[in-house]
Amino acid sequence: MSGHVGRQRWRAVTMLLLVAAGVSCGETKTGPDVPLSIQFNPPQLPSMLVGGELHDTLGNVDSLHAIVFNASGDTIQNGTVRFVHADTTHIVTIDSVTGHVVALDTGSARVVAQAGSLQSPPETLFVVETPTKFTNSTALDDTLTFTPVRTDTLFPLSVRLLSGSDSVNHYRIEYQFIYPAALNVEDSTKVLLTDESRKFSLVDTTGTGTSTAGLATRYLRITPFTHFTTDTVIVEARAFLPDHTPVSGSPLRFKVLVQIQ
Repeated sequence: MSGHVGRQRWRAVTMLLLVAAGVSCGETKTGPDVPLSIQFNPPQLPSMLVGGELHDTLGNVDSLHAIVFNASGDTIQNGTVRFVHADTTHIVTIDSVTGHVVALDTGSARVVAQAGSLQSPPETLFVVETPTKFTNSTALDDTLTFTPVRTDTLFPLSVRLLSGSDSVNHYRIEYQFIYPAALNVEDSTKVLLTDESRKFSLVDTTGTGTSTAGLATRYLRITPFTHFTTDTVIVEARAFLPDHTPVSGSPLRFKVLVQIQ
């Protein structure tokens, strides 16, 4: 393979990787201040409240963020980025320069980031009513019996988020072990909190389907290789308003007696 052909293939592979990573690419010009790709970072929280602003997971007011890269893969400092609507909805207003967003109505809006002739793939902003009630959908006190000869067991710990009597979708719910607190790590030899795919996870987003609207679930996962003696575990589920004020009913504590037979 000649050096010229090799470089061409390297560029092609690089472009494919950028696209696969959700990064929009432009013309292949060079120079430290010439943008080649733009990465539009999604908001930290999956939804906003009507009349509210974007927030981060710590409760601080946040804005939309994008990063512009040059042909060397370096960040272009102070690169000019604009944030614009990608649809005709009036769900949110956007300051195109600062990325500041205000939610006007419930629903969803698509937004893109632009740098010169570059445009990112769109991000969807969801706006929901203010949650007023956080309640459990599975028992707060229960027993999980596990026989090691079986395959993995996933034991659901489910909660529901409501605004009045309506389900609140697209909303962040946090889980953690209160006891034993040492279980809040990714370790395949312990009892874990996981998603439905058995992957370690302490955060869920409330569902949108007919049977899952407003519902969030993390699972206690036990495998034949789990090192654990019979004991009671306590798992806390929490829901916050964007300013980090707890939703009424939060936190909820699930107490599960794990019996290893």
